[in-house]
Amino acid sequence: MEDQNFHMDAIKTLKAVIGNLALRETYVSILNIFKFLVSSSLLLAFNGVMVVVFGFFLASATIVPALLFAAFLVTFAVYGLNKFTDKAEDLINHPETLPRASGYYLVFSIVSMTIGFLIGLLESILAFIVLCAPVMIGVIYSVRISKSIPRLKEVVGVKSLVVAASWALTGCLLPDSFSKAKLQVIVIVFVYIFIRIFVGTILCDVLDTKGDLATRVETIPIKLGRNKTKKLLILLNSLGILLPIYCEVTGILIRFVPALIFGIVYGYLAIWFFFKNNCKRFTAGLILDGEWIPIVIIIFLLIRL
Repeated sequence: MEDQNFHMDAIKTLKAVIGNLALRETYVSILNIFKFLVSSSLLLAFNGVMVVVFGFFLASATIVPALLFAAFLVTFAVYGLNKFTDKAEDLINHPETLPRASGYYLVFSIVSMTIGFLIGLLESILAFIVLCAPVMIGVIYSVRISKSIPRLKEVVGVKSLVVAASWALTGCLLPDSFSKAKLQVIVIVFVYIFIRIFVGTILCDVLDTKGDLATRVETIPIKLGRNKTKKLLILLNSLGILLPIYCEVTGILIRFVPALIFGIVYGYLAIWFFFKNNCKRFTAGLILDGEWIPIVIIIFLLIRL
């Protein structure tokens, strides 16, 4: 009897060990997938798609899947180009991804860019122009055209403004090319996206301070310092509160107010996390690169109600 109980206990222990190993393997696999998505900019490109979906929803326009795919390809191309041109900074800021951030990114960027442009051109001239804008800005941002002309990323503050404007224009104009949305809606969409992306780009610079200092690239966190940058980010994020208030007063996009407020709260949490002493780069990347996913999900649920 004692032997039988011993064997049963041994089997239970073995099952528990196997179960724990399976859970550990699953966790490691999922973690590696997310690490790949972040390091390769695939999650960031999907986040770009969510920005366009956000614009479609708020403009009450019919979603065009081909345009979403084009937006994904163009976003991936722009940030792939940036990885290729920023190898010096990435050697310090992202040493674990440097082997992949090489010539392969240039090839993938060119292919993605070409396909994205062709899709946009097939849809409409306006869509093509809107898709071209981020790439042109990305080239000026990442590539030194002349020794006398600095890259946009080397001009304090301009980089964040240009990147935010690029995302905002894509988010508000790409959907509008297929619907006659009110000007007020377009402005609200543009301003909201602009604030969210502007805050996000400065937060990225907070993480990349070490590499930027080593390569003599002046950013807002380097220029202002850590404490002043945090105060600036809180102020910028707080400006977004004016949009839900405006929607409540005017009745425009009023059903989407909960989603707009969520994005602002998300921004405060991101600022808090990025300025923690033990802020993890991988987790920070997930927070920023996936920011628009929950916002769009909330908007979708509000539409279905």
